[in-house]
Amino acid sequence: MGFFKMSKSVSFAVIFSFLVAFATTRVAFGAQTQQSPVVAEVDGSTISMSQLQHDHVDELGKARSALLHAQSDYYNAAHAALEKEIDDQLLANEAKKENISVKELLDRHVSSKVKDPSEETVKILYLATNTKEPLDSVRPQIVQNVRQLLESRVREEYLQTLRAKQQVKISLLPPREEVVAGDSPVEGPEGAPITIVEFADYQCPYCRQSEPNVDKLRQNFKGKVRYSFRDFPLPMHQYAEKAAEAARCAGDQGQFWPYHDRLFVGDAKLEETDLKALARTMKLDGAKFDSCLDSGSKKASIAADSNEGKRLGINGTPTFFINGYIISGASSYDSLAELVKQQMVAGNNQSSSAEPSAWSGGHESEIASAAARAATVKAGPGLAD
Repeated sequence: MGFFKMSKSVSFAVIFSFLVAFATTRVAFGAQTQQSPVVAEVDGSTISMSQLQHDHVDELGKARSALLHAQSDYYNAAHAALEKEIDDQLLANEAKKENISVKELLDRHVSSKVKDPSEETVKILYLATNTKEPLDSVRPQIVQNVRQLLESRVREEYLQTLRAKQQVKISLLPPREEVVAGDSPVEGPEGAPITIVEFADYQCPYCRQSEPNVDKLRQNFKGKVRYSFRDFPLPMHQYAEKAAEAARCAGDQGQFWPYHDRLFVGDAKLEETDLKALARTMKLDGAKFDSCLDSGSKKASIAADSNEGKRLGINGTPTFFINGYIISGASSYDSLAELVKQQMVAGNNQSSSAEPSAWSGGHESEIASAAARAATVKAGPGLAD
């Protein structure tokens, strides 16, 4: 999973200084607290962290983005390694039950299930390679490639059956931030054990790709999830900000969520005339809607969301915070639901535990190393598109 494109103007020294600050302190950087920490005094006048963040949102946002990438990079590597470790343990446990070696287990349940491709299939694949080599000379390689592909698929299916048979509990969590809904539209009960805050852009193709999964999540966990949509229109999307204003204007007539949902459907058009036409299709008060959209009265709220996203280090969409735990990019339903279920098991108060997070200390060298790599990483699918 890719993350953020780094600005060349952000030096590693700046990145590292923020890594040290976040790895050795427990400042709630993601949320405005009642008493923001004082970070400097000038002749009796104090400068607070919240003031610093507000006045230098762009500069700090770039460095914060590097930190967020480093944390995500480390988590992704750890999660991939953990999945392999779990697979190995599942196979070892099953082999022990059958009183055979792991190799014998895989031969019995995987390799023996895979057949060589037919001669017709081999010929079709041979033609597709467009090689000048005779068929007989490349046939063994074609057969081997097909077998490897099929064995990989059968092995994955077999591992899924083992996961269903054996109890697997994953406690590794993504990086976490303190994030609040602000004055953004919210759906779900206040006492819900799970809070999801999404930063998204109506013109972002990856947001549209994720929307059905988000909608499914909202429906399947109805009553258990409090979902907040925060606007983060990307600068390269010329219609995104106006679309965000339009959704909020629809919200003034109690139709934010239906309008929001319509904007993410298929290839919905987002030019101003289209936004106004949609309001009328939805039977909203057209004159009231137009007046709201033309006035620009929603710009300040959208800017507040965008600045909060920058302060958190976001510069791509969609980005989700599930009880504060970060998932970025066009995420599958399973990846979102897994974290929701994990948090439900952990309990409503688990996310605010006083125990140190894996991302707040103890991994300074790994995170610093990841930050160094982040300086040259380009944006991946689902982010700054």
